[in-house]
Amino acid sequence: MRDHLLQLARYNQWANDRILATAGDLGDEARRRDAGGFFKSIHLTLNHILVAEQIWLARWTGDPPPHEDLDVVLHENWTHLKAARRHQDEALIALVTSQTDAQLKEVLKYRNMAGMPLKLEKGLIALHLFNHATHHRGQCHHMIHQLGGEAPVLDMPFFLLGR
Repeated sequence: MRDHLLQLARYNQWANDRILATAGDLGDEARRRDAGGFFKSIHLTLNHILVAEQIWLARWTGDPPPHEDLDVVLHENWTHLKAARRHQDEALIALVTSQTDAQLKEVLKYRNMAGMPLKLEKGLIALHLFNHATHHRGQCHHMIHQLGGEAPVLDMPFFLLGR
């Protein structure tokens, strides 16, 4: 499980770098424009991924939740958002690297955003994080295309083949 999750963490970083680079080429006005995404804009969608991951990592480490809702805007500035994203990707890779398969089977008890007590295996939470990011990157990919940008290839085989 750990090796598989590490591969997903590295893919996640690669795909985030590609989305950030392409979105960066659009300019601030386009990134912030309501392009019909669930979180409206590319900027807000990328922000949401970061917020959700920070909440999950706090749950994982037993820290209090850093945010009370999923819509909080962490960084208005594009450069700061990119830096936070890159830092988060490194943190996810470090987290997965630090885990054993046995630790990834451990059950984490937590409360969701509504306060409901829940529990899941840590490895499944990590899978959720990467799947969640892929889902919302897909929305960004679509918005980049809608805004006239050249949406990057994000298919995992391209990552695995080093392209």
